[in-house]
Amino acid sequence: MPTFDTPAPIRATVEMLVGDLRVAASDRTDTVVEVRPTDPGAPLDVRAAELTRVELTGGELLVKTPKTLKTLGILRKTGSIDVEISLPTGSQVRGEAAVAAFHCTGALGDVRLRTATGNVEVEHAATLSVTTAGGAIVAQSVAGDAHATTATGTIRIGTAGGTVTLKNSNGDSRVGTAGGDLRAKAANGDVVADHVHGDVDAASANGDIRIGAVHRGSVAVRTAAGELEVGIAPGTAAYLDLHTQFGKVLNHLEATGAPEPGEHNVQVRARTSFGDIIVRRGDAGAER
Repeated sequence: MPTFDTPAPIRATVEMLVGDLRVAASDRTDTVVEVRPTDPGAPLDVRAAELTRVELTGGELLVKTPKTLKTLGILRKTGSIDVEISLPTGSQVRGEAAVAAFHCTGALGDVRLRTATGNVEVEHAATLSVTTAGGAIVAQSVAGDAHATTATGTIRIGTAGGTVTLKNSNGDSRVGTAGGDLRAKAANGDVVADHVHGDVDAASANGDIRIGAVHRGSVAVRTAAGELEVGIAPGTAAYLDLHTQFGKVLNHLEATGAPEPGEHNVQVRARTSFGDIIVRRGDAGAER
């Protein structure tokens, strides 16, 4: 397996069609790449592994599989490979595939992944951008901004220090804590966030939207069919504009006067055609 001296973080780019990619970041001074056929008994898989390029130039690693294989004079689709990369902490990762699962562990730098079909799991990243047409997206923590898009599948972001942008055509989306703004669009599915420390703009054509606690800024939540729930963090004043065509508006906040100077405040606008709207006091969470 190729091994390279890499005393500093690198940028790894992986271009493959079918298979599995695993990236592990740790405190190390080298980079190790292993490319294996998914099925050692399948000639196409073996050939795909043999033809995969692995090279490091100027701190940039490239792992690339040919888009097609020519076997016995006949053009055939590619085989499936498994790629494992062990690299230094803080390295950047770029990955593209047609049908593949991505698994990233350890503390990485910027992570950009795109696959037509396949699940994506990322443990820690400085920033994150993931797109899949069919598959789940899971990220434990992102130091900065996080962008996740799937046509079919669930999205789970644990914590993000910056803005969180989610697009999900069919599936539920959940965020633990967004240190910045939350922007979420869903065609069919729920949107749930525990804590948001910036503005919220969330919409679903068919699904509930639940924000556990907002701390400041503006909140715009809307759904054609579903329930809306917004929690207001303690010590935050709220201005409410709530409307449902078929449902109930439940305001569990106590009426108060204008906010004191320096007190956080939030403006909430909620719209649903079919469903209840609930506004309540949320928990404090972590101050920012």
